[in-house]
Amino acid sequence: MHASTHRKKSSLKRQFSTALHAALLTGLASGLTVASAVPAYAEESRVYDFQLPAGKLADALNALARQSAVTLTFDAAQVQGKTVPALKKQLTREQALQQLLKDTGLQAKTVNGATIIVPRPVSQHSDTLPEVAVQASRNQSSGDLPAPFAGGQVAKACRMGILGNVDIFKTPFSSQSFTEEFVLDQQARRLADIVAVDPSVRSAMAEYGDSETYHIRGFPLFTNQVGINGLYGMTELRRIAPDFYERVDVLKGPASMLNGSSPFGVTGGNINLVSKRAGDTPLNRFTASYISDSQFGGHLDLGRRFGEDNAWGVRLNALARDGDTPISRQSDRMYIGSLAVDYRGEKLTASLDIASQDRLTKGYSANIVYDRGFALPRAPKNDKNFVNDWEFFRGDSNYWMTKLEYEFDPALTAYLNYGQARGNEEYFYAGSQGRRIINSAGDFTARAGGYTGWYEVATYELGLRGHLQLGSVSNNYALTYTGFDRTAGGLTVNATAPYTGNIYQSPNLPKPTVNYGRIPQNGDLQLHSVGLVNTFGFLQDNLLLTVGARHQSLYSGIFAAGVKTDAYDESRVTPTAALLAKLGDYSLYGNYSEGLSQGAVAPNTAANFGESLPPFVAKQHEIGVKYNAGTFGVTAAVFQITQPSSFTNAANRLVADGEQRNRGLELSTFGQPFSGVRLLGGVTLIDPEQTKTQNGLNDGKDAVGVPKVSVVINGEYDIFAVPGLTLTGRISGFGEAQADIANTQSIPGWTTFDAGARYATQISGNKVTFRANIMNLANKDYWNSVSRSFITMGAPRTALISATIDF
Repeated sequence: MHASTHRKKSSLKRQFSTALHAALLTGLASGLTVASAVPAYAEESRVYDFQLPAGKLADALNALARQSAVTLTFDAAQVQGKTVPALKKQLTREQALQQLLKDTGLQAKTVNGATIIVPRPVSQHSDTLPEVAVQASRNQSSGDLPAPFAGGQVAKACRMGILGNVDIFKTPFSSQSFTEEFVLDQQARRLADIVAVDPSVRSAMAEYGDSETYHIRGFPLFTNQVGINGLYGMTELRRIAPDFYERVDVLKGPASMLNGSSPFGVTGGNINLVSKRAGDTPLNRFTASYISDSQFGGHLDLGRRFGEDNAWGVRLNALARDGDTPISRQSDRMYIGSLAVDYRGEKLTASLDIASQDRLTKGYSANIVYDRGFALPRAPKNDKNFVNDWEFFRGDSNYWMTKLEYEFDPALTAYLNYGQARGNEEYFYAGSQGRRIINSAGDFTARAGGYTGWYEVATYELGLRGHLQLGSVSNNYALTYTGFDRTAGGLTVNATAPYTGNIYQSPNLPKPTVNYGRIPQNGDLQLHSVGLVNTFGFLQDNLLLTVGARHQSLYSGIFAAGVKTDAYDESRVTPTAALLAKLGDYSLYGNYSEGLSQGAVAPNTAANFGESLPPFVAKQHEIGVKYNAGTFGVTAAVFQITQPSSFTNAANRLVADGEQRNRGLELSTFGQPFSGVRLLGGVTLIDPEQTKTQNGLNDGKDAVGVPKVSVVINGEYDIFAVPGLTLTGRISGFGEAQADIANTQSIPGWTTFDAGARYATQISGNKVTFRANIMNLANKDYWNSVSRSFITMGAPRTALISATIDF
């Protein structure tokens, strides 16, 4: 019953797809019409891409003069002691001056063609009370979008699970939040394109493969472990398109207490996506894109607020992309759409999100497993495909979620978050499920087959957040109860007998046929938890102590041939404790946190067949320092994470006596250290040691798949001589990674260079931004990663070109 239900495409979905295509084609046509117009506008209406630093007003005025090629005259005594926030916007010269001077008591005047800064005249009605700006309490909702940090690439705050949005310099954990602007400028096609700018977060799958996996501090995180607005299980199973979201929050470390246990556990960290919301300014945006080899796309993004005080908001996103990729024998098609409706009242805020994704990849770059006992072969040409063009992945998914939040008074807020998701997927392969390298020459064995499956998820979160003042000690507390229920089914069948080939010269074979019967259920996962956390503030909140604990229950059905034969049913309390001290522009912190994942179940080959091992508990100790320079930030952290593992001992019993310990040092920077210069990235050093192995045979050896050195630096430089022009680049470098526990096989380290540019201007009165990026500029061939007994290919040189118009 499930098979037919989930594999059937409804007429509603077909209608949505037709409407989506029509909207995109209409938007594409209008976008091209405007983009072809000849710019003709007066100098006073010319738009500049201002990058003005926070700090002294005099410095900001001088920067404005340089960036817009104008002479400003002002008295140094008048601007003495005045400071302004950073200004990074597309504005006319007059608009920029107005924003800089609006709270300074000064104004700009033109005298004989020259611009001078003079005091603003004092109102003749001096006895009139000054205007008081009142900000309604609803604007302090936990759902509020944190403002961008200097440079616009990251946000000033990050979602910290049960704690809500917390300033990155006031949280005793290592975190980062990437902005929608950064997503646009990177021309990101998948979530990995965003988070990979952090050297502690890397992609562990082929860029043109069927799926993506992320490694945080050396431990894997899968797509169904990524949260959306705080809820797990809503994402597409294999690959996440970032176009629905305006924040990508990354929390490094196994903070199960803050976020709860994700499906199948959490060890190295968490990723949370924040849905787009309509802003107060109407948004009409269309992006036309091209990706080599011949893939074209269009993305329509519309936003409106209406009603009294703009209480109601609607944000619509629709994207279509189709065509051949830089990989031979490969094409990729994606249709996605999302609708977000929200209400922000004085006490009540509410939102509803609906999203759908439909993807088909033919000839996807397969992960490939390998035998032991020989050096792994060199990487093939990354634009060549050893996969047949009939091997494909097809997936469709959709979700809806709603959130209600009510502020009883400024010290107490309650919320309810609920979501449902479902999806289907199908593979037809001779690759990731059936191809195995058998020698250093690159020969492999393979077997064609197919897989089809489905899943359904229902999840919710109930919570309270509040504030108490206990004398001179502040107390911010949060209480939460979560539930998660996931059912799934799937079936794998073989279509051919085993055959042989070679990764360097693999002919395109004839397509076999595969037939599925009934699709049995093979998954039943239920997670429940209750958590309480308090942050105590001492010395006027310059010393913050966070303590909390979460009781978590894990239930997972054990199936055989579609019948539940047993179940895993365990529980555990995961605590956390953290301390942060604010010393001027510096924040010193330390934390202890735990991550929880389901323990293994003994296989039928073990003497203790069917025995459930206790939950695996990852433990982290971390200390760090953060420096806020106003226009840029620098962070450093030292951490240790230990993660249990299982193996079959000499008595043929499955036991949880193994352990991996990752010790690391992270150095990162973000923001705008100089006018017109933005940096994002850093260096991560990790010592991934196997500390407990079977009979101690591999104790002290490196863990599989974790480079000891990772370096990622993303830079941007504004060309002031050509207002609106920005040059971009990225360096990504990773050390060697071991491919087996005995450290006899490995993949070599690699470094790639990306380069690009963007140009923002006005065409027929509309803001237009052109972007061009070249990934892997030198077209280097490399193995991207090794993980879970398979290796993945790197990405060839790829051109990304787009034009965005706000109309």
